[in-house]
Amino acid sequence: MAEAIPYKTISSMPKTPAIGTMIGNVDLTANLPDETIREIHAALMAHGVVFFRDQAMTPQQQADFARRFGRLRIAQRAAFLVDENVPEMAVLENDEARPPNVNHYHTDGIFRAAPEFASILRGVTVPPAGGDTIWVSTRAAYEALSDDMKAYLENKSAWNDFQKLHGSAAKKRSWENDNFERMERMRKANPPVPHPMVRRHPVTGHKSLYLSESFTTHIDGVSATESQGMLDFLFAHCRLPEFQCRFHWRPDSVAMWDNRSTLHYAVADYWPQTRIMNRVTIETDLLGSGEAWPESRAA
Repeated sequence: MAEAIPYKTISSMPKTPAIGTMIGNVDLTANLPDETIREIHAALMAHGVVFFRDQAMTPQQQADFARRFGRLRIAQRAAFLVDENVPEMAVLENDEARPPNVNHYHTDGIFRAAPEFASILRGVTVPPAGGDTIWVSTRAAYEALSDDMKAYLENKSAWNDFQKLHGSAAKKRSWENDNFERMERMRKANPPVPHPMVRRHPVTGHKSLYLSESFTTHIDGVSATESQGMLDFLFAHCRLPEFQCRFHWRPDSVAMWDNRSTLHYAVADYWPQTRIMNRVTIETDLLGSGEAWPESRAA
């Protein structure tokens, strides 16, 4: 259960005991005082994902807000479009011609050798119904495991591969025409990489599962049968509603989540309606640990 924090400049209304809170009394388009930024960060650490309503932000304002929390990644046009005026802003656009094609729980950047800290997503155009996003607390999922399972996973690493998702048939259109070269550059820049399956959060100190249906391929050092059976169990375990919250998007809604302790799933039930989202990636945790993860990968 998330910790209760006495906030002075924001309000916080938890979505579920395990994960998520709705933040109020804040205008993200303003030049917020440092105390407010610190309180938003504290709420993020406590709840894994924080939500805001009615934030009519420009892409530049969204990037400027995100920059208060750490170094931003320059978006690369490949799997997603990029705002031509804000190089940090990825544009996720789905419509009748471009159906949603990611139906997995995942954490952003796990396929990278140095995964990112957080993501901030804003609803630009949202369908009249559907298109929700589900978040999972991987801390709650870990804590619900048996002691024997925790002991089994303690020193295990798993491999994560960009191509598990982006090389799949569902992502075929990402490789079409002149986008092939962009995707190929991303593939070469992100070869398969191992990460511990259990990681201790560098800010909160809590342990969480660290894996992704979209990118985790196998557990290091065990047979293929054991690996697949264990991953199937853990993926199913993380789908339990007790570890989740669900967010219904409206125009100008904003979600910010900590990739170190959450998974998310964009529900693809709205096709052929249009859904356009702006996303910025924060590589480092300026207000917490400095980097997204400490150099040591030990759990």
